Amino acid sequence: MTDAEGALAGIRVLDFTRFLQGPYATRVMADMGAEVIKIERPGGEWDRRLRLAPDGFGGFFHGLNRGKRSVAVDITTPAGREVVMKLAATCDVVVENFRPGVMDRLGFSYEELSAVNPRIIYAGASGYGPHGPRSAEPMYDMVAQAVSGVSDFMRSPDGVPRLATRGMADSAGAMFLAMAIVTALFVRERTGAGQRVDASLVGACLGMHTAELTLTMYEDRVFRPHGRVTSTSGAFRARDDKWFVIGATDQKLWRNLTQALGRDDLFTDDRFARSRIREQNRAELEPLLETVFLERDRDDWVATMAAHNVPVAPVNSFLDLAADPDVRANGYIVEQEDPKWGTVKTVGFPFHMSASPASVGTWTPELGEDTDVALRAVGFTDEQIDELVSGGIVERGPEASVDKVVAQ
Repeated sequence: MTDAEGALAGIRVLDFTRFLQGPYATRVMADMGAEVIKIERPGGEWDRRLRLAPDGFGGFFHGLNRGKRSVAVDITTPAGREVVMKLAATCDVVVENFRPGVMDRLGFSYEELSAVNPRIIYAGASGYGPHGPRSAEPMYDMVAQAVSGVSDFMRSPDGVPRLATRGMADSAGAMFLAMAIVTALFVRERTGAGQRVDASLVGACLGMHTAELTLTMYEDRVFRPHGRVTSTSGAFRARDDKWFVIGATDQKLWRNLTQALGRDDLFTDDRFARSRIREQNRAELEPLLETVFLERDRDDWVATMAAHNVPVAPVNSFLDLAADPDVRANGYIVEQEDPKWGTVKTVGFPFHMSASPASVGTWTPELGEDTDVALRAVGFTDEQIDELVSGGIVERGPEASVDKVVAQ
């Protein structure tokens, strides 16, 4: 932990998001020091019950909502709308990932919120984007991967479309959404004015494949990554049935690879002399390499490749990462103390800032944990809060201390 303030310290975020794309974007902001007030319906959003461990731990929800405050309010009621409008008046950012039009119908459009807070950054996360004939249609990660061409790009050798990975569109969409919000905050520092920003799952998928799409559209054909990237770049199996990946992509690395293998004959073989020729003859080269790699265990090969400056790594599972020394040294996996679940391993922050570092915030809030504190802060009396609770407009959980720090 550090005493330095995060880059977004002092920024308040009103978070209406659910599932993955939106909550991940706002969790990144919480890690960077923002105060994120998560709006949930009474009873809690479905994410709290999604993919629970046998003991009830919700890793999906925990990983996306740590360091936030939870306010439970029925936003479909006039009294609930008043609560939201008072909170929005004190916030710098509002983030939502309902289908386009839902926030407008609820009375929380950009125009309505900016009328009470002209400096507000209003961020919308959607499936297709804010424009176009399908903009109001529902969208999930796997649908976005299909629409954007990613599933086609990742077809198996027998032609079956596949997901690149579960949550790829959502995660990429979260990063672009967070980038748009932070950029809008930067612009506001210059101009004093807020604005609306939008990010989408389909747009994120395309943005993540910029180089491939440019090549594809220029040559009018798709370059699908069947098998290894090249004959000398990809995954190989070792004698102990463990896998590792090497990346011998140029002539210098080809030389290093043949020396690591102790196979100068491959380097001098005319069939494999240059990269273009090697790829023309990869049907002959790859089986040769596969046979050689089956002669020794994976860790032996990894050490040998590294000693010869061949880019190499074992194929880790997610379970391996907690013990990976570089992952731990960079804080990509960290341990967090949670008052309910004890020590929890979780993902840290993906980049570093020397003067205003991000860090894992406090625990994931219980439903309604911060309802009282947040409402008192915008002028509600205890009596008014009690009336809202008894009327089912808001829900309170085990109340957090007013000294609770959201991100450290």
